[in-house]
Amino acid sequence: MPDNNLNLAGQGQRIINFIVDMTTIAILWIILTVILLILGLDQTYTDETGEQVPLIPLLIIVPTFWGYYIFTENKFQKSLGKLFTKTKVVSLTGDKPTLLQIIYRTLSRSIPFEYFSYFATVEGIHDRLSKTRVIKLDSIKIPSDEQK
Repeated sequence: MPDNNLNLAGQGQRIINFIVDMTTIAILWIILTVILLILGLDQTYTDETGEQVPLIPLLIIVPTFWGYYIFTENKFQKSLGKLFTKTKVVSLTGDKPTLLQIIYRTLSRSIPFEYFSYFATVEGIHDRLSKTRVIKLDSIKIPSDEQK
């Protein structure tokens, strides 16, 4: 059953998460590409204009994107963007999401125009499909000694 008391992250926080995460993924992708090219994985193909196009950058962009989100959100419940905005991903009940929920969440991010769903609501398509939410960390109440 969903916990309606979750303090959802706002649109501004979600946009900052997106910008920080996409920048991080781009940097990781560049580093991985350079390492693989240095290791000799420099196969190319000829495109329709006759230009030689390296295959490695094309082959690793999606696994880099998916790997980043699956690793960070499953291990820490937050990506670098969420760390920056003091938010984290939770299940509908406020608990840690399962690995399967994180995988659904990550794969759902690949839906074309998915990020435009934030113009209408703070819940993205990937939140709804995976039954997860992004909440503000200050929404987690830790009982004080007086309340115990």
